[in-house]
Amino acid sequence: MEATAAAVLTGCGGERRIHGQHGLHAILGDGAWRRLPPAVRERFGEHAGAVDYVGTFDVVRASRLGRALAFFCRILGTPVVARTGVNVPAVVHVGPEAAGITWNREYRWPGRAPCFVRSTKVVDADGGLVERLPARLCMPLHVCERNGALHFVSRGYYLDLGRAPSGRRMKLPLPRWLSPGVTHVEHVDESGGWFRFTMTVTHPFFGELFYQTGRFRAAGDAT
Repeated sequence: MEATAAAVLTGCGGERRIHGQHGLHAILGDGAWRRLPPAVRERFGEHAGAVDYVGTFDVVRASRLGRALAFFCRILGTPVVARTGVNVPAVVHVGPEAAGITWNREYRWPGRAPCFVRSTKVVDADGGLVERLPARLCMPLHVCERNGALHFVSRGYYLDLGRAPSGRRMKLPLPRWLSPGVTHVEHVDESGGWFRFTMTVTHPFFGELFYQTGRFRAAGDAT
């Protein structure tokens, strides 16, 4: 059963602040890390390598406002997918780079050009986890373990304006009403190499804008 972002934040303990490149072990702490299934620890471990996860999104949906926002965002580099549907084949390309770990989703609607959503998870100067999206849009994340699943919940949004003369990054926070809302991602292990990815984006005034859920496994694994 899916948990709401508010319930996750209420039920999870505090996360740690760390520095440097890493998996999630350091942020979660030893106790929460050990409660994750071994397959999840392997996917998010310190030395996880490049891998493609193949599978299908059972549902990709968006409200009218969500679709309008997604269409506009195509100008910025598609931080959200502009199409909807069911049983959508997809590939999630994961790999390390200099700044952090890339998580790029490739949606393959039959008979249409693939649609890509690109993001990179990095550790900021304050030791928190941040997801960098196209057009310098950044999303600080609260991450925790709950009932053996990983949860990522957004903590607002800001535009990265580059570095100030002091060396610190300049950030322009987005007002709550102007942001897409709270993004909540769940990573649930389903054994046999499979996991379920679920993403919900909920605006504070307009409700659910985006929802998608699907099952994936590493390319080449036995079915």
